[in-house]
Amino acid sequence: MTSDAVTAVPRKRPADRSVLANAGRIVVKVGSSSLTSIKGGISEEALTALADALAAKRNAGTEIILVSSGAIAAGLAPLGLAKRPRDLATQQAAASVGQGLLMARYTQAFGAHGVTVSQVLLT
Repeated sequence: MTSDAVTAVPRKRPADRSVLANAGRIVVKVGSSSLTSIKGGISEEALTALADALAAKRNAGTEIILVSSGAIAAGLAPLGLAKRPRDLATQQAAASVGQGLLMARYTQAFGAHGVTVSQVLLT
């Protein structure tokens, strides 16, 4: 393995922070619940705190890959939806509206640190 190898830490035990401190690359998965406010939209505070932490790690030399959910949650309010829809068509509509909004918020939050963001859409 190269020094850039990602070290998997089993979920059943707490992550050894020394592994993270010395990693060349860290993949962070953020679920919708980590980004959602009590009102149901995207929490600017949570997103900004995430960007602050990841940008600091990146600026210290670690490659950061952020895998983020949240497009459906971001699209709920603009569509006037009070809760996550159950049907696929409405979920897709919310995701299509929310994806652009979510990326705009990530662009703004990371841009404050001089970090350019990009996206790869996965299902």
